[in-house]
Amino acid sequence: MFRIIRNMARRKVRTGLTIFGIAIGVFALTVMGAMSENFAVQIDNAYRLRAQIIQISQAKPGIDGRITPVTVTHIRQVDGVLGVVNIIGAPLAETGDGGISLGPPESVYGIDPYFIEYVFGTIPLKAGRWLDSSDTRATVLGSKVAANHRLGVGSTLTWRNHDYTVVGIMGDTNSFPDQYALMPFDTVQRDMNLSPSVIGSIQVVVQPNADPEVVARQIEKENPEVKALSPQQEMTQIRQQMAIFNVIVLGGAALAAIVGGLAVVNTMIMSVNERTREIGIKKALGAEDSTIIREYLSEAALMGIFGGLAGLWFGWVVATLLNVVVAGSQGGSDVWQVTLRLVVMVLGFAFGLGLVAGVYPAWSAARLDPVQALRAE
Repeated sequence: MFRIIRNMARRKVRTGLTIFGIAIGVFALTVMGAMSENFAVQIDNAYRLRAQIIQISQAKPGIDGRITPVTVTHIRQVDGVLGVVNIIGAPLAETGDGGISLGPPESVYGIDPYFIEYVFGTIPLKAGRWLDSSDTRATVLGSKVAANHRLGVGSTLTWRNHDYTVVGIMGDTNSFPDQYALMPFDTVQRDMNLSPSVIGSIQVVVQPNADPEVVARQIEKENPEVKALSPQQEMTQIRQQMAIFNVIVLGGAALAAIVGGLAVVNTMIMSVNERTREIGIKKALGAEDSTIIREYLSEAALMGIFGGLAGLWFGWVVATLLNVVVAGSQGGSDVWQVTLRLVVMVLGFAFGLGLVAGVYPAWSAARLDPVQALRAE
């Protein structure tokens, strides 16, 4: 190890620039990956919160395929269904400037107070209480909504020219409910001038001992006019959409890191050329080809590791600073998360990049003829 570091130190400027090139690519990969990790954590948290919730939508688009009160009644009678929740969603941004959001938008979530325990019961309250049947102009806020609008229990939230008293604030979930303002369904329906017969978004609460996957398929079987999306299917769809985002964002960052890898190739080839006579002496003294290859691969991999560590540290610092800067518009929650999974991935990528970049130079060094190498100037 010390011999390898000593060899790298012979060309301090060149080695330093090579490591810097890798570090820049790894830095970009860390920052972009930290944003992707934050979204992944939100999705995982959402799945845990919605483990017993099935999303219902119409199977066919258009008026003919819309969900009717009769359909809702039939769904309630399916085995394993605890209750059918009618939801009305609307943007909260109509109250004014909602700020810049890098996650789900702030939304009004109209729900019958009776079902709040089943849909949001796993979320602890930071302050106050949940909605109850006697509430009309009342709201329970997600943590980010409360922080963004600087509201607490007893404060007033204005939406569609109506004042809602804040009766509770949910704890931070780092998921979609952080952006919700829960309001009584009937009140939201009136404020939006909707007919009482209008059915919004339908969610099915599954009984604790029932399998949501089985219940979802049974709902579709007994009600062909609807599509039942189980929690697993819903999260799979979101992850598929996230995969496209990851390819675009992380692909560009990875490309920058690969360019740094080309610098490793260039540095190692020049190292072989400069140390041709040294390689010839080693081979004349009995050094095997595998020993030469191992030495040069180790040197290239070490440059990858050094560049990876430097880029990871710099990316972590920048992600931390960005969280501080953006926290004001995100309700005090992080947008970039440098997780252990990301650290392992980034360092593994940097190590692999250096190792792969060193294969050709190491192979070239091992193939040198010792007699010709000794004659080199």
